Amino acid sequence: MQYVSLLPPEIKAKREQERKQGILTRVVIILFVVILAVNAFLLVTTIMSRSYLHSLQDERADLENQAAPLVEYEVLYNEMTAAEELLNTAMGRVPPWSELMQELGLTLPAGVWLSNLNVSYGNEQGSFNMQGWAHTHSGVGDMLEEIENMEQLDEIRTRVSSETDFDGREAVQFNIDAILLPGPPFVNREGEGS
Repeated sequence: MQYVSLLPPEIKAKREQERKQGILTRVVIILFVVILAVNAFLLVTTIMSRSYLHSLQDERADLENQAAPLVEYEVLYNEMTAAEELLNTAMGRVPPWSELMQELGLTLPAGVWLSNLNVSYGNEQGSFNMQGWAHTHSGVGDMLEEIENMEQLDEIRTRVSSETDFDGREAVQFNIDAILLPGPPFVNREGEGS
C-alpha cells in the first residue's frame, strides 16, 4: 500500500514551511539558552574572581602593615651581611691551626716520632710536610690511614725509605707531603666567629 495525499499542493507547501519554521525556532531557542547559560557562568565566575581578588588585596595589605615595623631589621641584616663579607674577605679562610695540630697529635701511634714538621699557608693555599721515623713499616701505614682521614689535608703523598739503623735500633724514615686546605670563613652566617 502506498500513501497518497489528496491535499492540494499549497497546503502541503504551507505545512512544510511551518515545519521548517518550527525547527528553526527550536534551534534559535536552544542557541539562546546556551548563550544565556554561558553568560550566566561567566558572570558568576567574574563575581567570584573579584571577591577572591579583594580578599587577596586585603590579606596583602595586612601583611604589609605587619612587615612595616620589620623594615629596620632588614636594613640591619643587610649591614650585618655586608660587614661579614668584608671581614671574611679581609681575614681570609685560615685553617683551624689548633684543630690541625690536635688531630695530627692523635694520628701518631706509639713507635712513631717526628723529626721535622713544616706547615705554611698564604693566599688561600697551603702546604704540609712531615718527616719522621717509625720502628716498623706497619707503624707508618697505621699513621697514614689516620692522616688520610684528616679533612684539612688533600693530595697526600708519601715517601718511605727502607729499614735503616737509627740510634742503634732498626727504623723506617718517612716523608709526607700534602696540600693544606683553606679553613671555614672567619665569620659564618650563624654569627659564630672563629
